[in-house]
Amino acid sequence: MRITKGTPCGVPFLQRRHTLQQQVERVLRAHNFFSPTCTLLVACSGGVDSLALLDVLFVLQSSGGAQIVCAHYEHGIRGADSRADARFVQEFCRAREIPCVCASGDVPSYAREHRLSLETAARLCRYDFLHRVREEQVCDAVVLAHHADDLAETVLLRILRGTGPAGLGAMRVWDGTHLRPLLSMRRAEIEAYVRTRGMKPRHDATNDAVDARRNRVRHELLPLLRAQYNPAVEDALTRLSALAAEEADLLSDLAADALARAFCPAGLLTAVLQTLHPALQRRVLRMFWTQRTGATQDFSYLHAERLRALIFEKGTAHAEMPGGWRGIARYGILTLQRSTAMQAPAENSEIILPFSREYAIINFRGMAFHIRRLMCMTEQDWRRMKQREAVYADLAALPPLVLRTRRAGDFMQLPIGRKKLKEILIDDKVPQEVRDRMPLLALADTYEIFWIAGGRRSVLAPVTASSTDILSIVCVKETMPNDEQ
Repeated sequence: MRITKGTPCGVPFLQRRHTLQQQVERVLRAHNFFSPTCTLLVACSGGVDSLALLDVLFVLQSSGGAQIVCAHYEHGIRGADSRADARFVQEFCRAREIPCVCASGDVPSYAREHRLSLETAARLCRYDFLHRVREEQVCDAVVLAHHADDLAETVLLRILRGTGPAGLGAMRVWDGTHLRPLLSMRRAEIEAYVRTRGMKPRHDATNDAVDARRNRVRHELLPLLRAQYNPAVEDALTRLSALAAEEADLLSDLAADALARAFCPAGLLTAVLQTLHPALQRRVLRMFWTQRTGATQDFSYLHAERLRALIFEKGTAHAEMPGGWRGIARYGILTLQRSTAMQAPAENSEIILPFSREYAIINFRGMAFHIRRLMCMTEQDWRRMKQREAVYADLAALPPLVLRTRRAGDFMQLPIGRKKLKEILIDDKVPQEVRDRMPLLALADTYEIFWIAGGRRSVLAPVTASSTDILSIVCVKETMPNDEQ
């Protein structure tokens, strides 16, 4: 990974603000990002959309907007052309004194190893890189160049795959991690901006091929729908997405209230679930599944229906679920349990972490952990977090934690979704011989990892401007001569 910074290029600030700049500024202000105290990580491939976005944010920075850092990931797919893209982005940033973080990967190998399509593997590797850089550079958001045409394509793809209202609300302008200020702009408007600014972006020829499903939708299906059914099909799809997102938010709020009413220490009360509308039942069950298992991607309509059937069973009934989980209904309670084969070995002990007082855990796998509560984070705390010497969490949103080592089935929630701990350690090039000895903070009674000591943390319980009760866990290497290494 390389960070480059260049010399000024003297690019003049446009006296007449372009429509694209006005739209991006509106979005930044609406989400409290138009400030020089904010830092935004801008993903840039060198193509039309991302180059236009980077240029707009650069112009706005000079008029009091957020500081920007550019991030470019070279996928290792297109050989010399791909490497030329990286050089182009670096030169663009160097001429404007924009800090630029570049990295390269071998996406084809990753796709083969994990049995993924090239498109899916590229997305996972790219987002993993972006979220890592965001953490290292302490940026407030990852800014992406998705626009209205991308949104229409995504909605159509999800309709074809079979999705519900939550899936139709495919992209949000701000989802808590990713900012998409161009989401209401059409591709043609972005191309016009690039021409106005005299920029010459790179062209990725793989976007023209029709072997990938999204490209077939873009080059074949959407033109057909536009020509024969609805000339404004993209507008119709983006409106559908906006309406579905609003309705999904309302259903989620109602489901959260229903989940609280149905919740009991052992699981969910079936008597409460039976009184709910089927749409709310499915929402509540999805929320319960996510809370219990940490999984977000592998709960389909069929899985929801399996659990819904258990709600109305008399006596004891069970249903097999993904990932070795089983839904069980008995004595009026619906619960989820991991199958016996997936349980952790008894010899892998764990230490429960109380949050109510300040204390230290000495010499756990050669490390010491200092736990305390804060009202706000200091400059030293932010430095420790950036250097991965400590983890900070909003206590109001943090489940009980334990300190332990690795177990089969461990996973972590990343901004891109659930990922196996084994894959994270491989991606981060952690030597195999030390993986089983690494201290981990995990959610109690689950396989979900909150923090790899000295490494990555999950997306759970982030510290925000409104956080007033913050858990601080500082990890330091022991220097005692009898340390267990």
